[in-house]
Amino acid sequence: MDSYELFNEDVKKTIDEFKKIPKNEIIRIVSHLDADGISAASLMVKCLNNDNRKYSISIIQQIKKEVLEELARESYNYFIFTDLGSGAITEMEKLFKGKKVFIFDHHEPEKVNVDGDNIFFLNPHKFGIDASKEVSGAGVVYLFASCLDKNIEEFAHIAIIGAMGDMQEHNGFERMNNEILKTAIEKGKIKVIRGLRLFGAQTKPLHKVLEYCTDPLIPGVTGNESGAIQFLQQLGINPKEDKGWKKIGHLSEEEMKNLVAGVILTR
Repeated sequence: MDSYELFNEDVKKTIDEFKKIPKNEIIRIVSHLDADGISAASLMVKCLNNDNRKYSISIIQQIKKEVLEELARESYNYFIFTDLGSGAITEMEKLFKGKKVFIFDHHEPEKVNVDGDNIFFLNPHKFGIDASKEVSGAGVVYLFASCLDKNIEEFAHIAIIGAMGDMQEHNGFERMNNEILKTAIEKGKIKVIRGLRLFGAQTKPLHKVLEYCTDPLIPGVTGNESGAIQFLQQLGINPKEDKGWKKIGHLSEEEMKNLVAGVILTR
């Protein structure tokens, strides 16, 4: 079997262990405070809700020894860590004896072989897959949850949000994220269109988006509000509309083509 097949087998083994958790037990979820971690937690919550599970959730900035010590003292018997935990396996082995711990992560782990039989560690790095590029923490949770419950495929776009939050999209995704993206497209949750990579494009006025654009850097426009307005006018695009400043979503197809061409030529 190749690395991806081995990972899929590990997903199935993790599901088998997860199913052993009694339905009357409250599961303690701990996730990372960033776009990926919150996306991962939301997918896990959806998975647990669909499986009629009870849970308690916390979002933290990072795992520190004192945080783990505090968690280990809690009365819960079952813990799920999403988008974190790979760097604290040794500490967990010491602190969580007698409790069952699941780690769903994509960060490079401190080690791939776990001592004892109470920690279940799902991470593509175990099989030589560079998960820092290929899949997010939310993606790892999604691959587990969608294998457990096909209905989770309706939420594939949440895993893509996690991947975008972790800056894993570079002119397209790599294999694992790309497979998740295909599902999100099939489910009608995501539409892929070619355009400019512009921060705040859906929320900020178009001229402000261009002013703040640094990738690509637009000479005479980046960092220059009046330059951005003049740039749009030169392209035949009125920066205003009836209700205020125009946003990128207000552009016609022809205006969008002109904008893309203008940015490329100005660079």
